[in-house]
Amino acid sequence: MEKNSFDLHVHSFYSGDCKSHPQNIIKQAIKMNLTGIAITDHDTTKFHHGNYKHESLIILPGVEVSTKSGHIIALGVRDMIEKRMAVEETIEKILDMNGLPIAAHPFDFTRKGIGKKIYKQKNIVVETLNGSSPVDYFNKKARKWATQNNLPVTGGSDAHRIQDIGIAYTVFEEEVTNLDEIIEQIRKRKSKACGTHLSLGEKFIRTFQIHF
Repeated sequence: MEKNSFDLHVHSFYSGDCKSHPQNIIKQAIKMNLTGIAITDHDTTKFHHGNYKHESLIILPGVEVSTKSGHIIALGVRDMIEKRMAVEETIEKILDMNGLPIAAHPFDFTRKGIGKKIYKQKNIVVETLNGSSPVDYFNKKARKWATQNNLPVTGGSDAHRIQDIGIAYTVFEEEVTNLDEIIEQIRKRKSKACGTHLSLGEKFIRTFQIHF
């Protein structure tokens, strides 16, 4: 794992479709030599109100918000954001809370990306590598859009299983030690998405494991 590597899209058992215990998430992140992780559970910030921490790992607050059109990660947000708002309204709310709005798997129509809604957004970061996308087409389309429009980028595993943590991640050009520095580096476009994604076979296995 490269220096300054952060998995910025991880789920815990506070998400309804995940069984990962917070302490096991932390252990796996350290095992993968990640500098830090962002816990971005679906429409809940319960993880961040627990006493989950480790001196060897930076744990960032966040939440994956369900908008009317798809999912947006609110990086840096510790409080709840209302579901089912319009994309634009959700982005505005995240910015008002000093968070960073990230379009999660934006072109993956099988997993509630915001799709065409991204074309009208200027104040948004693009997740250009989502480790849980079953085919690279969706990630390639996100990378192309971000490049064409000079938008900031991130990568994350979207892990719903312990073993998937760190398969996709974000690397920063400069050393970062806290949330403010991380948000600043992303906004300055000093981040890049690295790693890989699950195969179709692994995606099928994961879906079975987290639902049964």
